[in-house]
Formats: sequence, C-alpha cells, structure tokens
Amino acid sequence: MEADLIRELSLILAGIPSTGVLAGIGDDAALLSPPPGRNLLVTTDSQRENVHFRWEWTDPESVGYRLVAVNVSDIASKGGAPWTGVIAVGLPADYDPEVLRGVYRGIAEACRTYKFSLVGGDLSRDPGRWNFVMTLLGTAPGGVFPPRSGLSEGDALYLLGRPGRARAGFLSLAKGVTSEALGPARLAFRRPRALLAEGQALALRPEVVATIDSSDGLERSLSELSMASGLSIRVDSLPVTEEIRDWSRLLGEDPETLVWTGGEDYDILLGVRKEGEEAFLDWARTVLLKGSEEGLHYVGRAQKAPRPAVMFSGEATKRVKGRGFDHTVS
Repeated sequence: MEADLIRELSLILAGIPSTGVLAGIGDDAALLSPPPGRNLLVTTDSQRENVHFRWEWTDPESVGYRLVAVNVSDIASKGGAPWTGVIAVGLPADYDPEVLRGVYRGIAEACRTYKFSLVGGDLSRDPGRWNFVMTLLGTAPGGVFPPRSGLSEGDALYLLGRPGRARAGFLSLAKGVTSEALGPARLAFRRPRALLAEGQALALRPEVVATIDSSDGLERSLSELSMASGLSIRVDSLPVTEEIRDWSRLLGEDPETLVWTGGEDYDILLGVRKEGEEAFLDWARTVLLKGSEEGLHYVGRAQKAPRPAVMFSGEATKRVKGRGFDHTVS
C-alpha cells in the first residue's frame, strides 16, 4: 500500500519543469547536472504539526504550499533561484492518506508557482504528529551572494515587504477574531509568498551589501546582521503601516510590538551601502517597487560600538535582546 501511495504522490508532482535533472523520482538517488556558471545554494526548513501549523486553522494544500514557500524564501534572500529539492515526511500512526495527498497537491502548486521540480524524498512513520522537512537546492550567478556579514559603518538598513501581516493572521486564528478585514492577514500566515524576483534583483545591485530573510522576526534578523558584521545597529524607525494599525485595533494588540516581534512574514531585510543609498532608492522607487504591493521601509543604520548590539535611537537608548520568533502555534 505504501508503494502505491508513493507512486500516486509522484504522479501529483509530475509535469513540473526539471532542467538539469538527469534522474529524479524513482531511483535510489537523483542525478543532477548543475547549470554552468552558477553556484549552488542549499537550505532546509520544516512544517511540523502544532509547531508551525494546526489542522484547525489550515488545510492540507496550504501546509504543502507553505513548506515550499518558506524554503524558497531562503534562496530568494540570497539572490538565487530554486532548482530542485527533496521532502521527508513523518506520518503519524493514524494518518489519513487523503490529507497526505492534499499536502502534496499544495507542494505541487507551489513548485509550479516557483518553477522547479522535486527529485525525491522519504515517507516514514513518526511517533508524534505530522512532520514535513524539505531540503531545497538553488542556484545563483557566480560571484553573487550578499552575506549577513556585509555591513560597514554608516550603512542603512531597509526592510522590503509587509511586516506584521503573518503575525496578525496568526493572532486572528489564535484569538478567534473572524473579521473579514483580517482575511489578507490569515492568508499571509497560511500561504506565505517568497520575494523571489525581488531578491534576485536586490542581489545584483552593487549598493546591497547584506541580506537576510526576516522569517524569525525583525528583532532577531537585525541582531543576526549585527553579530555577523561586528557592528551595532541603531533602529530609527519601525515599519508600522496603516494596515497593521487597523488590524492591531481589531486584535487588541500593540502595532509596534506586532511588527517588532512577529515572524513568518518572509520579507527581506537588507543593508545598503551609505555611498550608494540615493542611487539605490531611486532605482527601488522606479524599478523594484513599480506595480508591487510590497513596501520598502527604512529601519536604521549600522554603527561602531564596543560590542555588537541592536539599540533604539532617542533620548533613552535601549538595547534589545535579539530574541527569535517562537514558531510554536500549540
């Protein structure tokens, strides 16, 4: 029966472009031929029941789509393109095959959206709950890789995206706030998007010196850039939009806290070299953001300090702890 199910899942994934895949699903190992002139990127991420999702709040297709999108976001933040990947699934003892089929339909939908195929994976019993782990290979042009460690003194920090949306969606579900106005927030939580085209464009700009996927929240992401670069970051402005203020009122939440500590937005936090900031902003306004729903928000600047830290500017300078976003939804 398990062999039949594997064949059925393989058919769900069939028909997706697979450039450079010489042997894929159906053998002991995949045989790949990397595109000439491009470097490989590798990332892995997971979706675990009662850690990243709850069945009461979502559907199988969205769980599968989310698994792919969160991995693609890591590749996107480094200017790459997803190429191929594998998925390992842990099945609970009482698993429903139709739920698994639904998850794979969502996986296939996301693979088509981001234009890559899978080349294999694994199904096994899990003593706990549903557990999906994806390893994704991506490619990037040779010499293109904006690291976390690229900041210099005076460089500006910007956030590309719509921070706080996923956290608002999560809180809407957790609190049972069913307002239609929060529908886009719930969708952002259930089916995140990866800024693939934007990430590729950013990585090619000479002014962009550092990038990080903001899935662990703005606070943690700034702290990671600070530590990697050996500099402090002074936060001058939090990217709180009117949309977030409206949603925060419905949820009874503080909008600044929602943006600062919320996670799973899969935005891109980037460092911009101070000497090229004006040229970068002109390009961003006329090219990057043209026709886009995303925003580009100024956050702060890198500065020298006795030790790396993230601090708020103002009369009372406040150091922050760099805490990560807690993905647990149980």
